[in-house]
Amino acid sequence: MIVHTMSMLECTKLLTMNRLGHLACAKDGQPYVVPLHYAYADNHLYAFSMPGKKIEWMRSNPLVSVQVLERGQGREWRSVIVDGHYEELPDRIGDECGRDYAWSLLSKHHDWWEPGALKPATLSVLDHSPHVFFRISAESMSGREATD
Repeated sequence: MIVHTMSMLECTKLLTMNRLGHLACAKDGQPYVVPLHYAYADNHLYAFSMPGKKIEWMRSNPLVSVQVLERGQGREWRSVIVDGHYEELPDRIGDECGRDYAWSLLSKHHDWWEPGALKPATLSVLDHSPHVFFRISAESMSGREATD
């Protein structure tokens, strides 16, 4: 097996072609990793969620990483790591543009809303929980690929 460093163009293509990654965030020295459905555009990963642990932790510490893995044939794989900052796209007058843009990117994918909307919770909590749209700036990224 040979492992190569991917170019920035290859990293960008992998992020654009995929929509599932793993988000790493941390609070009080404790790491937390969760799956993340996203859309990549303009050097940002756009995503959607219900309020919960990851949103609370990213609000507390906006430094995050996202890993996107693409499996190939046999032992082949490609992986990109994005390091960046969490930025919430608020639902308020004057800020609709960013939220609408995220919606337009995410809604191109079939059932895009299900991963963020199906958080297990009681009905009373869901009645008071607005959806959270956010983006993660791709401040740095690196990629590796393994070939046989």
